[in-house]
Amino acid sequence: MLLLLAPLALALDAPSWWFRESFGGSLFPSGALVDTRVQYRVPLHRAESRLFRETYGGAGLRVAFTPVNAEVGPRFSISPIDMFDLEVQASYLGYYSWGGHGLLPYAATDGKESATRDSRVDDGFMASGLVASATPTLKAKLGPIVAFDACTFTFLHLENPLGKPEPYVYEPNRDLIVAWDDVLVENQGGLLYEVLPGGARPLLRVGATVRERLALNSGDESLVVGGIVSFKPGTTPAIPTVNVLALAYVVDADRVGTTPNLQASATWVVERKAGK
Repeated sequence: MLLLLAPLALALDAPSWWFRESFGGSLFPSGALVDTRVQYRVPLHRAESRLFRETYGGAGLRVAFTPVNAEVGPRFSISPIDMFDLEVQASYLGYYSWGGHGLLPYAATDGKESATRDSRVDDGFMASGLVASATPTLKAKLGPIVAFDACTFTFLHLENPLGKPEPYVYEPNRDLIVAWDDVLVENQGGLLYEVLPGGARPLLRVGATVRERLALNSGDESLVVGGIVSFKPGTTPAIPTVNVLALAYVVDADRVGTTPNLQASATWVVERKAGK
């Protein structure tokens, strides 16, 4: 979702290469992510109308790494109008037991606090999985007000190479306890005020966001609300857009009333005309 808050690359009325690199981290629970996406994009119908200035269709590759897994697979995008886009992803997941960590089996949907998981490092094991997801996103800007809402539907299959009897497993990327075969739904919306406009000037947006995650088969769910700040202190492509979030748990099996989730990321987005 954080990419929605990054300034859009200059619209090119010709095929182009689109590149996005993001480094992120979080606390409570702790985590880290390196996310690389490359696409070849072609413009769709474009006009002076505010709805058709940056339309595109694209295909490419996403590669992501965390301390506990790696994900790689093709990613397809389409934005027929500027206020709507759809991302479709198919990926192979590889979970590795680095530093004693790995996938953890669970008999119920509680006990996922960091301290509890750290005490169970001997239970972690290596495994693989497959995932397919679709993310439709609505976004709008009216004067200095920016709004977005994105919903991701994910079909997840995790292998059970050791034949664990537990019906569930902890999925670290989403901080959910899921079934070995599960359907995950994540919805995140936000409303921000644009203090500085970006483009040829620095960008600064502040606002609020809400995010809900649900695993349909296990029943585990999480709802957080909080504040978000997005800023880009310069105008060159070498300067990233930085996003900072502080999210309090409203619904969760373990974390309600605990320390809020803190997240930060730096994202670079570059688009270049094909052939250059």
